[in-house]
Amino acid sequence: MDQFQRFLFLRTMPGLAEVPPEVSQVIAANTRERLFPKGEHLYRSGVPALEIQYVVSGECEIIRNGRAVRRLGPRSVVGGVSALAGEELGYDCIALEDMVTLAIAVEDSQEIFEDHFVLLKRVLRGTSREVLETRRKLGPDAGFGLVSEPFAFPERPFDLVERMAFLRKTFSFGDSEIDAIADLARDVQEVHLPKGEVLWNVGDRSTYFLLPLRGIVDCRATDPDQHFQLGPSDSVGAIDAMADERRWFRAEVIEDLVAFRIDQEFLLEVLEDHFTMAMSLLKSIAAGILQGHSPTP
Repeated sequence: MDQFQRFLFLRTMPGLAEVPPEVSQVIAANTRERLFPKGEHLYRSGVPALEIQYVVSGECEIIRNGRAVRRLGPRSVVGGVSALAGEELGYDCIALEDMVTLAIAVEDSQEIFEDHFVLLKRVLRGTSREVLETRRKLGPDAGFGLVSEPFAFPERPFDLVERMAFLRKTFSFGDSEIDAIADLARDVQEVHLPKGEVLWNVGDRSTYFLLPLRGIVDCRATDPDQHFQLGPSDSVGAIDAMADERRWFRAEVIEDLVAFRIDQEFLLEVLEDHFTMAMSLLKSIAAGILQGHSPTP
């Protein structure tokens, strides 16, 4: 496949069809065609994934801890979640038939992310949707545990430094630069919501999420039937907001709530300005997929 053929193929990938053609051209220029005979490993356990591969033809099987967990065929992405999560142990991925892929080095993909935020935003959305799908398969409690104890905080509004400290501690921004945390903290809203307040219903638009400091939110989904509660140390509504999906559960305050509200569009603006913060969040989301549940930001 020459570069133009690679470009045409990439435009058929579900995750790339929506990005501008010039971005697909850059990706195509950085990919190389790889051939895997039946039975050959695309990835091996114990070896970190250094490439992300777009499957052109053939089928492969992912094996973790000796158990086959997934099969992937044409127009699938292999190795992406593992690479983005920085997984060191890796996994086995074996070709079930002769395969052709387009491979791009992880380092090259990250450079493209930095130059083209539209692609990084699309990947953030896609990985968040995988987390959401995983949550909905984790049984009645969706994989959530008991509600944590409330945070200790002063009986007054948080100042900027206190908001920064809270965000750095509770969100997945530990490696982010101080000015990135400050930009986010300036527009975080501190909200106080009484018992009985309905935050949203199933099917409502997901435009924001909450980081509780105190209080409990009761969450009920109907498809599948799930019931769980969220509070301090949890994020409420972050999965669906980052995935740009409709609300998948009804959320009602059952114990007076104090929380920080983060609007999705504002967060994306901050991420566009601060690449390190965006990659920290993406790494956390990808790691959550590997763990079988979403990360606690």
